Amino acid sequence: MGNPTDDSYKDLMDIIHKILGNHAPGKDGMPPIVGVKFVVGGQQNQQAPARMIPVEVFESDTAFTIQTELPGECPNDFTLSYADGKLKLLAGENREYRTELPLAGIDPTAIKTRVKNGVLEITCGKLPASLPEA
Repeated sequence: MGNPTDDSYKDLMDIIHKILGNHAPGKDGMPPIVGVKFVVGGQQNQQAPARMIPVEVFESDTAFTIQTELPGECPNDFTLSYADGKLKLLAGENREYRTELPLAGIDPTAIKTRVKNGVLEITCGKLPASLPEA
């Protein structure tokens, strides 16, 4: 997160407080903020029109976990590939939905997926060389 003394950080927090303050005022007129969610998006392929798949990325000592809601028209229609330190997710009949994430240090043989209620969860185990030492 930014430094609370940065002008850009203050501007962002002012905007968040104005939006939330109109809906859920809290103590001293400031909205109660429980947390902030950051979404990482993918890049569009220049060869065909594409729609970005927003994803959430979580990192633990041993793995990365990526979560995303798959588009309604393709709840189980997706492909994953990993090359050059990038995980690429394509979805849809014509692969019109896509995202690419830089995830260096993962073991391509330790990638697992699970779809439940339209939410795709991808678990990518880290290579032993990238694990923290005990």
